[in-house]
Amino acid sequence: MKATLLLASLAIAAVASAAGQTYLEETFSDSNWEERWTTSSFRKDLGKFALSSGTFYPDKEYAQGLQTTEDHRFYSISTPLSTVADNAKEDLIVQYTVKQEVAQECGGSYLKLLPEGYDAAAFNGDSEYAIMFGPDMCGSENRIHVIFNYKGQNYLTKQHFPVPKDTRTHFYRLTVHPDQKYSLVVDGEVKADHIPLEEHWSIYPARVIADPNDKKPEGWVDLKEIEDPTHVKPEGYDDIPRYIPDPEAKQPEDWDVESDGDWEAPEITNPDFEEWTQKFIPNPEYKGEWKAKEIPNPEFKEDPELAHYKIGGVGFDLWQVKSGSIFDDIIITSDAEVADKYLNQWQTNFEKEKELKAEMDAKEAAAKKDEETQTETESESDKKHEAEADELDEEDEKVEPEADGDVEGEQEKIVEADVEVEEEEEEEPAAEEPEEEVKKETKKESKEETKHDEL
Repeated sequence: MKATLLLASLAIAAVASAAGQTYLEETFSDSNWEERWTTSSFRKDLGKFALSSGTFYPDKEYAQGLQTTEDHRFYSISTPLSTVADNAKEDLIVQYTVKQEVAQECGGSYLKLLPEGYDAAAFNGDSEYAIMFGPDMCGSENRIHVIFNYKGQNYLTKQHFPVPKDTRTHFYRLTVHPDQKYSLVVDGEVKADHIPLEEHWSIYPARVIADPNDKKPEGWVDLKEIEDPTHVKPEGYDDIPRYIPDPEAKQPEDWDVESDGDWEAPEITNPDFEEWTQKFIPNPEYKGEWKAKEIPNPEFKEDPELAHYKIGGVGFDLWQVKSGSIFDDIIITSDAEVADKYLNQWQTNFEKEKELKAEMDAKEAAAKKDEETQTETESESDKKHEAEADELDEEDEKVEPEADGDVEGEQEKIVEADVEVEEEEEEEPAAEEPEEEVKKETKKESKEETKHDEL
């Protein structure tokens, strides 16, 4: 898709048209970008750039841009325009897109328009530039920079334009008009439309100043209010002290006058004291605030060449704590049709990104909800298992006393049996008496038999 936006032979081309001229049309749609862009050799630890489409996109090819890849790094890279851009007689349109998928803690994503004859190899933060434009964020501070260089001094706009804070691709356009006015468009919304530079930048001295020879007339009353003459202090007010010695305070017993000095009671607020404040009324003789009349400032001189530049290149000179910024569709042109073509493409992509991001967020929210539900289910299951375990423990505690009761019952039965046995043993001698009688009779019979035998 993006390749169709380029000329067949060049990724960057100067395109002359009836409406204007295009000096840079960089879409990073091919792998030869390093042949067009020069990394500064000012320092050896600069962060590296690489082509990337990011982690989500409706169209991968369209989304491909130049991305910062290393955290806590300075970045310094530039590319020349096809021809020097001179905006003395025509609009200078500067626009590009930035996608920041990782929340930027502190870092810039702005670009710099570099003067004719700039040194790409030495390009760094101190290098002169004509215009600096784009988002800059650090903590709670965030703003879209629009800085103009005038006679060697950089002037920051007095207006505050906030940076969009989401992960989608955002569009930034600055138009510098040849009549010392500017326009600003962010995400297709006009933030400033043909505003004179002197209104939003303190470049010129004031056009008029107070006449140093103008003096305030004698008798001019510029006192707005006076004391109310009918409002006077109560009689004796000045004789009532605000503070009095504490009547309940007593000198410590160990107070030594010679070493500690005379003892004085601490002070407390006087209960009889009431604050009185003088009332004021409008001054009937008040004539208003006097101001010296204004005269043209002799030091003011309008410069017809203000914000007229000869631009030779564009570059990124950045510091980023968190990398991941993707820069794309960098257009430097005076042709509004070319600029709007890329704006329209961005708008179409932005809407698709919005839908895609909504789907992604919905899926993420659903997954999070499922995870929370699963966690709750597992938690409830754990609680249920714990409750069941507690019930089993309670049942075991109930069973143990019953078992103890059975043992005691068995022991009682055994004891009763032993008692019965003992009782039976005690009854046995009475049962043995017949046995002795049998023995006696047996002896008697034996004697009788013996006697009989003797006869």
